[in-house]
Amino acid sequence: MYTPHTVTLIIAKDGEYNSVVLKGVFLDLNKRSNINKSGLADADAATLYIPFSISANKKYVSPKEYAGSADKSRIWTLFDGGDESGAECYFVKGIADAMSYRAAKERYDYCYHVTSVDLRDFGSARMQHWQVGGR
Repeated sequence: MYTPHTVTLIIAKDGEYNSVVLKGVFLDLNKRSNINKSGLADADAATLYIPFSISANKKYVSPKEYAGSADKSRIWTLFDGGDESGAECYFVKGIADAMSYRAAKERYDYCYHVTSVDLRDFGSARMQHWQVGGR
C-alpha cells in the first residue's frame, strides 16, 4: 500500500482532546457534487487509508475499550461519532494541535470530521487497513 502522508487524528470529548500523529497513511482528497432536494452542492470529502501496521506513538484499541479506559493518554481509536455521545473524531493533514473540530476547521486547510470507519481485514498483511471517510 502506498502511504506517503502524515495526519493527526483527534478525539474530542467534554473539553478534553486526545491526539495521535499517524505517519505512513494514504489520504485521498477530492471534491464531490452531491445532489439533494435543493440541487447540486459541492462538498469536500476525504478518504483516509490507515494500514494496520501504522507507525504511531500510541497503541490502537477498539472504540469500546477506548471508551472504558480511564487513561487515554497512551491509546487511540477510530469511530464515526454515531454511537459516541458528545464525542468528535476528526483528522487533519499533517501535524496539528489538539483543539475542537470547529477551531481546527478555522485554523487548518485540510480538516475532516470522521463520517465512516470500515475495517478492511482481508488479503495480505500489507494490504489490511482501516478505510476512514471524512467530510
